[in-house]
Amino acid sequence: MKNILVVGSMNMDLSIEVDRAPKIGETLVGHGFSTAPGGKGANQAIAAARLGGNVRFLGAVGKDSYGTQLTENLKKNNIAYEGAVLENTTTGIAMITVCNGNNFILLDSGANDCVTPAMLEGKKDLFSWADFVILQLEIPMDAVLCAAKLGSEFGAKVLLNPAPYKPLPDELFPYLDYLIPNEHEASDIVGFAIETDADAENAIEALLAKGIKNVVITLGDKGCVYKDETGIRFQAAEKVKAIDTTAAGDTFIGALVSKLCEGKDMQSAVQYATHASAVTVTRRGAADSIPFASELEMV
Repeated sequence: MKNILVVGSMNMDLSIEVDRAPKIGETLVGHGFSTAPGGKGANQAIAAARLGGNVRFLGAVGKDSYGTQLTENLKKNNIAYEGAVLENTTTGIAMITVCNGNNFILLDSGANDCVTPAMLEGKKDLFSWADFVILQLEIPMDAVLCAAKLGSEFGAKVLLNPAPYKPLPDELFPYLDYLIPNEHEASDIVGFAIETDADAENAIEALLAKGIKNVVITLGDKGCVYKDETGIRFQAAEKVKAIDTTAAGDTFIGALVSKLCEGKDMQSAVQYATHASAVTVTRRGAADSIPFASELEMV
């Protein structure tokens, strides 16, 4: 079993369901309100751990009840929390509106904004320990760049999920062994819309030309596209009834890394990740919807 370090965000998700999206200034009656552990970093860590990884997490929470719940939830999922608990800020919050299986999310970053290069430099032993470093963009960009450099310096494979999208510095790309954007994030990076298969193929080549070693672009209910030693491949999504897509992308990444850590090739890892994310969208919630390896029939 290889070691996975996730550097990223933790949020408490406050979710409510509505039958349609509200208009500006309109008040709608929703239903099904819930609170649940979330954050792209924590979700990806839980996915990697539930699907076989040996995971540690590096981030920040506030010294409040939400922070306690989030770190305890990591422990329940056999993830060691190696981050900070901060006195003078609040834990990150995500306000999620679920409408017909799709979601709209507002973030208050809180303690996630306090993940700094200095904090990461003080945790070099974690980067030395790691075989894989997973990153997202719910922490400051200078911390993302620092984590990518440290991972590369110590010989770990570095994966970035560029979400929520922010412009990426060119100096970041050569440190990335894997970039996993969705089609909208990939479009923002390459500067053109991804509407056809040809667009997706061109986007893959444009991203690889930046110095990134491997790229997988997720395409929602159309599946994903990637390039391996045989060329560009499209992987179809599984046909399921989507109830809540909140953690689908995070599950895909955790599942992909878990299989890469087992020595599987890209095609096998992508197929497994596609299956895992299909299971996730049939369940409500973020971290709570992520499956365990024992629940997945595919190996």
